[in-house]
Amino acid sequence: MSNVFEQALTLGEPKRLLIFGAIAQAGSIGGAARELGWSQPALSQHMNALEKDLGVTLFERTARGIVLTTAGQLALIRANEVAASVTGLRGDLAKAFGLDGRNVRLAGFPSFVIGPLAAALGRLESGSGADAAQQHSYEVAEAEPPEAMAMLENGAIDIAFMFHHEDEEAPGLPGHDTVELGTDHLDLLVPERWNRAGQITHLTDVADLPWIMGCVRCRSTAERLCRRAGFEPRTRHITDNPGAIQSLVANGLGVALLPRSARRYTAVSGIDAIALEEAGARRVTAMTSDGLRSSSEVEDLLAALRTVEVTVESQ
Repeated sequence: MSNVFEQALTLGEPKRLLIFGAIAQAGSIGGAARELGWSQPALSQHMNALEKDLGVTLFERTARGIVLTTAGQLALIRANEVAASVTGLRGDLAKAFGLDGRNVRLAGFPSFVIGPLAAALGRLESGSGADAAQQHSYEVAEAEPPEAMAMLENGAIDIAFMFHHEDEEAPGLPGHDTVELGTDHLDLLVPERWNRAGQITHLTDVADLPWIMGCVRCRSTAERLCRRAGFEPRTRHITDNPGAIQSLVANGLGVALLPRSARRYTAVSGIDAIALEEAGARRVTAMTSDGLRSSSEVEDLLAALRTVEVTVESQ
């Protein structure tokens, strides 16, 4: 056995040193007993044993509580170090292996994962968020809203990040709580060289141009908006990658509707993004089970998402 462990074991239980730290912090044995939920005699016995092991008097009892001796002040420094080491170990294990032995499982649509979610998780990882958030560990998967909801319903994930256009009914699941994260406006993307005179101001202005469509839900929304404007869009390319959509537009291969937030993290030059009232917006939501909604891992993540701003309200 290593000498350092052998020597430490001969000086009594580390737990007694932690109890001493609690007593010193509370200012009295009675105060520490109330906070720890122990009896005063039990704490006194531990302190008598600790002082015997160390061969010193750690504090003097007075009518107003305890007064640390010089030896007690030195012991308190070490007690704080032991406490920090123990709690630090818990945090390290939680980070590496997840709360309660597993990660908090998340699923969200691609533009959300690559943008706001990645930024929020990075904020938590760097310690810029709440201290408790550093004890959480998250596992991320990409999934469009229907798939994410199915994964949540069958227990494959803990939190689903989804969207729906403002003219659609919000998704819902019995026994699950939905949190609104923001409104994300849709912009019409056209190649800059196609709109140098600024003549494109409505969807009808691009009725004869080829279209680049996104995922199934995004395509459904775009087609519905175009039909409402009085024309059937002519689809030329389909991709659910926001960066690819922009690259295709920038190279003159068509026009597209894209959420404003998607361009904040994957902006491509050579595009004119036009804000159209008729395009409306989509609402971004987080859904989790009722039992998990108030947990610290969910609260910390939602707080971080509010900090990084999930949506962009204006250009």
